[in-house]
Amino acid sequence: MANSSRKQNNQSAKSICADYLIMLIAPCVMAFVYYGARSLLVLASAVFPAIITDALAGIVLRKKIYIRDLSAIFTGAVIALMMPSGVPLYIPAFASIFAIGVAKAPFGSSTKAPFVPAAAGFAFASVCFKEQVFSYTVGTRDAVFGSTSLGSMLMKGSSVHVGTANIFDIVIGNTAGPMGTGCILLMAACAVYLLIRRPKALLSSAGFIVACILMVVLFPRVPSSMKSNVIPELCSGSLMFAAVFLITDPSTLPRKNLNKIIYGAVCGIICMSMRHMGAYEETVCFAVLLTNALRPVFDSAIEKMPSIAKKSPRKEVTE
Repeated sequence: MANSSRKQNNQSAKSICADYLIMLIAPCVMAFVYYGARSLLVLASAVFPAIITDALAGIVLRKKIYIRDLSAIFTGAVIALMMPSGVPLYIPAFASIFAIGVAKAPFGSSTKAPFVPAAAGFAFASVCFKEQVFSYTVGTRDAVFGSTSLGSMLMKGSSVHVGTANIFDIVIGNTAGPMGTGCILLMAACAVYLLIRRPKALLSSAGFIVACILMVVLFPRVPSSMKSNVIPELCSGSLMFAAVFLITDPSTLPRKNLNKIIYGAVCGIICMSMRHMGAYEETVCFAVLLTNALRPVFDSAIEKMPSIAKKSPRKEVTE
C-alpha cells in the first residue's frame, strides 16, 4: 500500500511538472527571439546542474530522489528565465545547485519542500551576485527605454510614461529585464492553460495580483497617474511570471481555497512592501520565501476564526 501511494504521488508530481514545463515553452521561445543563442546557454547552465545535483543528492543523502518527476528541469528553467541573458553562466549554475541541494533534496522531493526551490535559488544568486543578476542587456532588438529596466526606473522614483506609443512594447516584454519573464501576454496565455488544467491553483495568483494592484494604488512609488504606476509595476521584473509559476507551486500551496487566496494576498503585500523598502530591484522571490515561512501561521489563524471553526469539518478536494 505504501509503495502504491508513493507511486501515485510521484506520478501526480510528474504530471504537474509536465504541465508547468509545457507552459514554460512559450517564455523560452520568447527569450530566444529576443536574445538569441545566448538564452539557450543560460538555460543549459541552469538546467543541467539542477539535474546533476538532484541525482548526486540521492546518492549522498541515501534517499530516492525522483529525477523523473521533472521538478529539477522545471526549477533550472525557471531560474534561468528570471536571469538576464548576459549573466555569467556560473551564476545560474550555482543558483540551481543551491535550489536543489539546499531547498529540495534534504526534504526528499519537491512535493515535501517547505520553500519553492526556484525562488530559493534565485534569491541566493541575488544576494551573492547582485550586480550581475540585475544588469540587463537589450538583446537583438531595440528595446523601449534602452538598457534601463522598468524595475530600475521605479526603484529610483523615475516616472514611467505609459502611452499608446510604448504600452505595446511594455506588455510584450520589449524592455530590458529578465530574459523570459517580461511578456505579459505570454504570462496571460500560461494562466489560461493553468486555468484549464489546475484552476484552483490560480486562486493564489488572483490574491497576489489584486494585493499588488491595491498596494500600488494606495502606496505608489512614483507620483504619477494610476495607469503609469500599475502597468509598469505589474510588468516589471518577474512579478507576473512569479504569479503563474512560483505562487502556484503545489508543494507550498495551501489546500483550502480561502487559504490559497490569503496566501497569494500576503505574498503580494510583502512583495510590494519590499519593493518600497528593499535594496533589490526585484523582490518577488524573497516575498515568496517569506510567505512560505509564514504559511503555517496564517493557516492556523484562519482555522481558529469563529466563522470557520463552526463549519462542520469536511474533506476538501485538492489538486
